Amino acid sequence: MKLSGRYSFGLGAGVSGFLLLILINAFTIPDSLKQASDKDLYRTQAELEKAKAESAKKAADAYSKNGIANFEQLIISNYTLSNQPPQIDWNHTVDPTKKTLIFDKNRLCIGYAQQGRFYFTKYYQGVCNG
Repeated sequence: MKLSGRYSFGLGAGVSGFLLLILINAFTIPDSLKQASDKDLYRTQAELEKAKAESAKKAADAYSKNGIANFEQLIISNYTLSNQPPQIDWNHTVDPTKKTLIFDKNRLCIGYAQQGRFYFTKYYQGVCNG
């Protein structure tokens, strides 16, 4: 089909513009679908984290209510977590009958003290996890 006449330039420009729009949309639609998919994934992950946090809070509330866990906390303001534990007399610094979580000046868990002993996170793996 040959374009001729006084509308040929406008018709050619219109068809070219339409084809250009189709070409642009061909590249943006998959990107939009990926963004929508990522948004759903992030929303699902956020809901999962929220459920985990609510579950942990309920467990902590139950422990506290029933007196199962009774933790104290101590922040050592002149210590930063390193390979060497802080040198403190644990028998006189904390109550030996309770488990006391110990934190450094940046509020990073460095271990816990109980019955006059200090369990340092670098020597005892997982002491800050539970």
